[in-house]
Amino acid sequence: MKTLKTGIVKKHVGESIEQEGYEMRLIVERELEEVVALQGLVYSKLPNKQVLYMDSYDEMLTDMNLGAKIVGVFNQNQELIAYRYVGFPGYDDKNLGYDINLPHKELGKVVHLETTVVHPDYRGNGLQSLTLQQMIPVVKEMGYKHMLCTVSPQNYFSLFNIMKNGLKIKALKRKYGDENTGKEGLWRFILHRNLEPVSLLNPRELLKTSISDLEKQEKLIKEGFIGYWLFTESKELSYVRFDGALV
Repeated sequence: MKTLKTGIVKKHVGESIEQEGYEMRLIVERELEEVVALQGLVYSKLPNKQVLYMDSYDEMLTDMNLGAKIVGVFNQNQELIAYRYVGFPGYDDKNLGYDINLPHKELGKVVHLETTVVHPDYRGNGLQSLTLQQMIPVVKEMGYKHMLCTVSPQNYFSLFNIMKNGLKIKALKRKYGDENTGKEGLWRFILHRNLEPVSLLNPRELLKTSISDLEKQEKLIKEGFIGYWLFTESKELSYVRFDGALV
């Protein structure tokens, strides 16, 4: 399998930090059990389980057979330490393009940034951003144009990483619910980035709001504002309204 990137990562070992090499490459089917195991490990250690939606082995395998990609980061012992799961929803009703009113002709060009997981011992290496940056040229070469994802409002770290890579908040909705069981779903920001150059628009109005004020953010989005930047120290989001619409 073609190597996408190599380098050095820091590993937390007790109170000390060690350095070791890593390799980034696409996951193959026989390695999918390692992906599920790493997801389970990370989920078990989360104090707030709502920030991570668990993907099953069968869901990921089905998606991989339909063309989904999982880029994995392996340490020098060839142990999986991080992965990013990327899907291509086509015109399925799960396509997040519907949630942001993307024109119908554009829905077939949508890429979903699904789950991203990093082993606790390797956090602080920027692996979320590195895996995203490596996947952008891959999906562009495949002809995809719109990158979308969901992020929990409570997951500040992931939200910051996604937004610093050019994705903007276009919607705020409950996702992953179940009408049959009455499960309400989890609050999620829906973020979008056009991978093709777009015309710059003049900002008309700028406001800040606490990331926890979901009611105010719902109102701003309905009024045409876009979540543009996250201030990590104050946990505030800047919302901007432009002269015209960003697609």
